Amino acid sequence: MKLKYTIAIPVYNDENTIRECLDSIINQTIDNDKLEIICVNDGSTDQSPAILEEYSNTYSFVRVVHQENSGSPSGPRNKAIELATGDFIFFVDGDDYLGEEALERMEEKILQYDSDIVIGKYVGINRGVPQAIFRNPDNFSFYGSNAMYTVSVQKLFRVSLLREHNIRFPEHYSLGEDQPFIIQAYAYSNSISIVKDYPCYYLTNNLTVGREQLTKKPITGRIYMHQFEETLAAVASLNLPKEKKLRTYYQYLTRVLNIELRTTITRSFQMEDKQFIFDSLKALIKQHNFLEIYPNFNTREKLLLRIIEQGDLEDLINFWYAERHPGNMQVFHGLIYPKAEKAYELAKAETLSFHRSNKLAAAVTRIQKKAEGLLIEGYSYHTLVDASEEQLFLKLSDRDSERVTSLAVQKGAYDTDSPIPVNPEVMQEQIISLFHVVIPSSALERLDAENGIVDLHLISRIENYTAIARIIGEIPQHSTAKLTSSKQKNHLLNVTTYDTKHGNLSFKLKDTAKKKPKQPSKKQRVVNKIKRMLRA
Repeated sequence: MKLKYTIAIPVYNDENTIRECLDSIINQTIDNDKLEIICVNDGSTDQSPAILEEYSNTYSFVRVVHQENSGSPSGPRNKAIELATGDFIFFVDGDDYLGEEALERMEEKILQYDSDIVIGKYVGINRGVPQAIFRNPDNFSFYGSNAMYTVSVQKLFRVSLLREHNIRFPEHYSLGEDQPFIIQAYAYSNSISIVKDYPCYYLTNNLTVGREQLTKKPITGRIYMHQFEETLAAVASLNLPKEKKLRTYYQYLTRVLNIELRTTITRSFQMEDKQFIFDSLKALIKQHNFLEIYPNFNTREKLLLRIIEQGDLEDLINFWYAERHPGNMQVFHGLIYPKAEKAYELAKAETLSFHRSNKLAAAVTRIQKKAEGLLIEGYSYHTLVDASEEQLFLKLSDRDSERVTSLAVQKGAYDTDSPIPVNPEVMQEQIISLFHVVIPSSALERLDAENGIVDLHLISRIENYTAIARIIGEIPQHSTAKLTSSKQKNHLLNVTTYDTKHGNLSFKLKDTAKKKPKQPSKKQRVVNKIKRMLRA
């Protein structure tokens, strides 16, 4: 099978980068007779048109179309779809470029899987790039995948797929115009293939003056909402069974809740624009009846939907920032809810508990032998919940027999004049609790593990909510402590601390008999007696 590829390049003031872009395509390892390059000059005011004509005059497979400026890449891309003679079309931006073997590697996936869409590994130049999608198998279905986490169109699409379903870019706005196009292509595709092991597409941040000025145009709430409205309308218009349409709706709404909503809240919009976006989202999710797919969402997503449905913008912002700062959730009857008032009310009404999201972590940073036993000191923290009223316990377990025992743990340092060392990075990000506990030899001996290994866990109880964490070791130097046995006279329990391969703290125990003092000889006893007499 001999396939032909159309490379579609919308060009606007790309005089500084278009040569590198075109050269990277012309120098592909596949034969040039399999290539068609369509450059649509979108009213450039620099030297880009002259450069394009130069390449068109040199290479027969380079075609140039000139048009008045449309304000976005959508029109030029649609023109390329209309003119394409290739079996597949690859949308490439004029300031990006391809890896030399990109098309050869992507063609291998087409021949192997007959995919409608192929995504090549991205490399970011002065910018981030999608990565999560490359954790999928080499070939997969859109449904149930994480494909919506990359909605840019720098991908290879089967031309017949786009034409059969009339998939085109909306031309009346220029922010997020990729989304309605990509969701239709994904939903109608037979499968998606990915090239994981070769850098196919280099996404750059080398913006030209023209592009930079376009990017800096103020974005209003009305402009920002176009992408949501158009994409949801595109989902509604899909000529697919209801189950697939609902699945597509769910996958897109998941992206909105986890990605687009973050941008809405954190971006420097005017307050009026943020309010417009929130009110529009409220109307949209009701219009498209999110309740049909509501059970599919996770706890956090469900709460976000309920806040948008029943709350106001302030409620959304309060919850959004609260969940990003530790200590802003509370325990109620063993479950964890946000402290933010509206979020708490809505979460409690549906028992939307965050107990699975909250994580307890603990580390021991100092160990000392004391007369009463082995003193361990460290710190702990919860990632979400307010732990100011927690009770702490140390769980000791014999690895072989699985026998366990526990001890109450005290908050704070053993000696207030000797502060407990704490990882500074953790201290900056978390609300920590300092703790100490003295482990007597009797507690270790209750495990009957005198020659075994003991693992350490920290248990935190807040009301009737319990969390447990394996204690990690952050001790500068490990050592062996000799504790007097409480079970056997003239025996010692040697406790050697060490870190497991996962960085967790454990003890190696070994029971040994005390060495009996050496008895003096008869001659030495006589000498000792004489010395005592002389001293007297």
